[in-house]
Amino acid sequence: MLTSTLSETQWWVAAIVSGFALAVAAQSMATTARDKLIAASLPLAGAIAIGVNSAARGYTDTLPLLLYTTTMIILVILRLLFAKYINRQLALKRSGKPMENLSRKQTAIFLLAFVTTLVLVSFAI
Repeated sequence: MLTSTLSETQWWVAAIVSGFALAVAAQSMATTARDKLIAASLPLAGAIAIGVNSAARGYTDTLPLLLYTTTMIILVILRLLFAKYINRQLALKRSGKPMENLSRKQTAIFLLAFVTTLVLVSFAI
């Protein structure tokens, strides 16, 4: 684990930076003021969900911060991996055309990329 020696303060910094990175990545997909508000709230929603779940399970120390940071990093990486597809869909939406539906192959590729990213980031962190 690359992060096995991080202090609690360092985990807080990593969590804040990764949450900010997700907010920026999500903002790039927002097309309306409402979407921008939702995108900005994603890191906070993630923090609340992970915090509540961690408290219910009795997780202590830095584990909730690790879970949060890992989740935010995975979502940012996936945004970068699928930037070309997402940008094409956003261009369609902005031009008033309907967005394309995901094909089965695209869905399979997304799920494979998600699982691969999850495993790689989990091993790295």
